Amino acid sequence: MNQRPRTTLLLPTLNEIEAIQVIVPQIRKEWVDETIVIDGGSTDGTVEFMRGHGFTVLSQTGRGFGRGMREGMHAASGDIVIEFTPDGNSIPADIPRIIDKMNEGYDLIIGSRYLGGAKSDDDDWLTAKGNWLFTTVVNVLFWTRYTDVLVGFRAYRRQPALRLHMDAPGLSWPCQSSMRFARAGLRVGEIPASEPARIGGERKMRPFKTGMEITKLILRDFFTFRAGKEET
Repeated sequence: MNQRPRTTLLLPTLNEIEAIQVIVPQIRKEWVDETIVIDGGSTDGTVEFMRGHGFTVLSQTGRGFGRGMREGMHAASGDIVIEFTPDGNSIPADIPRIIDKMNEGYDLIIGSRYLGGAKSDDDDWLTAKGNWLFTTVVNVLFWTRYTDVLVGFRAYRRQPALRLHMDAPGLSWPCQSSMRFARAGLRVGEIPASEPARIGGERKMRPFKTGMEITKLILRDFFTFRAGKEET
């Protein structure tokens, strides 16, 4: 009899005390086998709150969302890793849904804000346009059919992810995993997952800075992909 895959939930935090007091009690520990908090240097009581509720907290050694997720992925013991931002932008009840979809044989599942009636209450006109633009570019360059390549809520198989050598340091990390899983020929998919407005704290994304980072990453990964295709 096949055993179910072991699961690890990664919770990235950076001064999110208002949000985690609301979101964390909604996360049921039986949903996953392991939960690791990846903290980027909180000073508002986030770390103390998480440890007080029995969570393992890993203080990341490098700055940036991508570096934190990479450290968390390496520290995880699960076969499936779920990245979930506990700032209010993701809905805890969607965690079992994304795991169920992974168990259908996928290597990467994205919780899309623009699929099947899902919506974002956090978007403004600029971020909505940027999400559409970057998703369209990735679909054209990597022959994919994504509806949301930038959202942080996603799940993937850990061993294939480690082989992809992802190195995006910041908020371009979700876009890079979207591209690299697809270009490796792995099975990717999406589920609809609405995005509520964040709860307190400070938004970490800076549209123009993050946009430039994502643009450079897409171009670099595309030309690396093309070069690899031409060599084979």
